[in-house]
Amino acid sequence: MILGAAARVRRALYSAGIFPADRLPRPVVSVGNLVMGGAGKTPHVIHLSRWLGGQGRRVGVLSRGYGRKSRGVLWVSDGEGTIVPPLVGGDEPVLIARSLPGVPVVVGESRAAAGREILSRRAVDVFLLDDGFQHLSLKRDVDLLLVECGRGLGNRRTAPLGPLREPPSHARYADALVITKCPDGESGARAARDVPFPEGRPRAFSRLSPRGIVGRDGRPMKGGGAGQEVFAFSGLARNAQFRDTLAAAGFRVKGFLSFPDHHAYGRGDLDRIAREAGEMPAITTEKDLVRLPDDVPFAVGALRVEVEYLGGWEEISRMILARLDGGSRA
Repeated sequence: MILGAAARVRRALYSAGIFPADRLPRPVVSVGNLVMGGAGKTPHVIHLSRWLGGQGRRVGVLSRGYGRKSRGVLWVSDGEGTIVPPLVGGDEPVLIARSLPGVPVVVGESRAAAGREILSRRAVDVFLLDDGFQHLSLKRDVDLLLVECGRGLGNRRTAPLGPLREPPSHARYADALVITKCPDGESGARAARDVPFPEGRPRAFSRLSPRGIVGRDGRPMKGGGAGQEVFAFSGLARNAQFRDTLAAAGFRVKGFLSFPDHHAYGRGDLDRIAREAGEMPAITTEKDLVRLPDDVPFAVGALRVEVEYLGGWEEISRMILARLDGGSRA
């Protein structure tokens, strides 16, 4: 209740202009969520960046860099090959940078300062704001709200009594709703009805589709595939989802180790994985793969997943392009 009340007051103060919000000289598209934990923000940022690039737009990515050991504004990638380690830049920004060659990625407590830093060195047409729904100190032109299909809004209560960062009613501040990790469009439509999102605004349904196993260099690994026996491990908000995804992709998961979200793998962790995997190939997530040290004592690959829309993308994409070309928020 306290967090929910604080979120209401905070939004009211920003709305009234009592708390100032910065405006960057380029449009900002935010990707965020109401629920603590993963809703698929990182793959959706990657998908949006690739799509915008295909539309001829030069993209810059802004993030806080959760879990990083550094502070201040920091270049994770200049878009020209230089990428800092995950402990310095944060695992999700590093994964975004590795997935998007040519796209600058900068982290900072102040995303406005991060955006100005990019503009000081690179020509950018649009910024993508990773995990930006609660970052009200930066004005945005499009707010995409992601809600996970199977989890929804949980018990609809804010932390610590529930999983929400803000009250469910704050979904109305989004410009578009994306129900993620849907088994099918019908399930997504049912989940959308449980979110208090205004009628008439765009809503879409997506899933994360497996695209094979990649190595540390990001290239597809030869061999393996459906029916292969593997040992898996991950450090996510909900590790069981990763195991289920592997099983659904046809892998025979013979052993599994779970670690906390954003886990920094130490030598003891690696030795345990190597011991329990034995002769089986070890499979993890792309986010975990970037956190592993170079001297991993076992063969390891990551399951690549990409966003696939099951419906509603056309309406959202039209809205985004209209806003980027000067259309105002409703």
